[in-house]
Amino acid sequence: MCNSRIDHAATALLTAGIMDITGGVAFVELYDHQVEPARTLPGVLAAVPETEEESPFALGDGQFLRAFTATPGFCLLK
Repeated sequence: MCNSRIDHAATALLTAGIMDITGGVAFVELYDHQVEPARTLPGVLAAVPETEEESPFALGDGQFLRAFTATPGFCLLK
């Protein structure tokens, strides 16, 4: 299983590249502490805090994925 920071970064950056070609919106699950910083990133469409029905998440384009990858403590959730 690939679980290192570089694996997470490679996955996000490859996805961003594909989105540049095909379009689309990424759905990214977040930790609670990532919601506010995610709102300030370029390419974010929405960053939603935890509710009774949903875990926190963000919606964004390829530009968002690239910016999110560069944030301190970046990782993708499984």
